[in-house]
Amino acid sequence: MYEKLLSPAKFGPWDLTSHIVMPPLTRNRAQADFTPNEEAPKYYGQRSSAGLVICEATQVSPEATGYPRTPGIWTEKHTAKWREVVDQIHTGGAKAIIQLWHCGRIAHPDNQPEGCYPIGPSAVQPKMPIYTDAAGGLTENPMPRVMTEEDIRGVIESYRKACENAKAAGFDGVELHGANGYIVDQFASSNTNLRTDDWGGTLERRVRFMEEVLKAMTSVYDPACVGVRLSPYGKFNEIDDENPKAKYEAMLRVAEKSGIGYVHVIRPVVSGNVQMKASALDAEVIDTARKIFSRRLIGAAGYTPESAETELQAGRVDLVAFGRSYVGNPDLVERIRRSVPLAASNEETWYTPGSEGYADYPTAT
Repeated sequence: MYEKLLSPAKFGPWDLTSHIVMPPLTRNRAQADFTPNEEAPKYYGQRSSAGLVICEATQVSPEATGYPRTPGIWTEKHTAKWREVVDQIHTGGAKAIIQLWHCGRIAHPDNQPEGCYPIGPSAVQPKMPIYTDAAGGLTENPMPRVMTEEDIRGVIESYRKACENAKAAGFDGVELHGANGYIVDQFASSNTNLRTDDWGGTLERRVRFMEEVLKAMTSVYDPACVGVRLSPYGKFNEIDDENPKAKYEAMLRVAEKSGIGYVHVIRPVVSGNVQMKASALDAEVIDTARKIFSRRLIGAAGYTPESAETELQAGRVDLVAFGRSYVGNPDLVERIRRSVPLAASNEETWYTPGSEGYADYPTAT
């Protein structure tokens, strides 16, 4: 029934067991020092029947942090625990990628290591509140400190160092989080980048940050093992670019020029963690990526096994990611293979601490 979806895939340098991707899913389960929790290897190992597992957004440095209980990869302890995760993913037959993340202005000091403070390309304060464990709820996002040239160069270097740690942990590849209003998206967007120096002012200069980060990442990993995730037309975290189509195309051109192996596109039917209405843009963003980016493409957001099979058969995408379905269905591939209905997950425990709603979802009988 799902001949293409379930068949082995050649994806750049990797031979995958299927065309199914587990995309990065923030779960807010990390330890206080930003190390993945003790159940993380089990959680990812349970889901390692996917062809490709992209581990959750992971912060590249202390100042990159923004939310409570999210993991990092800047210390040896972090790296050692990620090595356990990778081993479990590989044991299940999947290839392992880690998504590298810097929250930029979407951050609160209460969620960061001591001495850190939110930074961003410009002094544009987020209007929406942010959750902190210290407040026990939502609180005001502070005004970010404007990044200096030294700050920018330091952040770029932190991506390079994070790639070195990812390689030491055994990850097959790395993915740049260029979506959903975080630092790469902040630099690229006209409403969050008001700079007039070499890092802003024109669209070409706004996407320069992404270009330089990819250069740093590909200095450690073969470009074929590097990807970027984009969220065209997305408004999550108050992104409101003056020309979102041109911005998306510019980011795709940077990806093409960089020589990286793949682009991972979130269709506009999902914005961050919010389900949106389907529209013609869902097809348009895939078409645009195919026109501008010449290598491999992962489609994400709103796919069913049926629609994924159709897209794969038509050659519109090379792999398909199933996000929320992977929370409650560790055996997603087998359920699709056997046409077993997918289980629902408890949305109340998507981002909560503790074991409940994490590695305790059963497989189908």
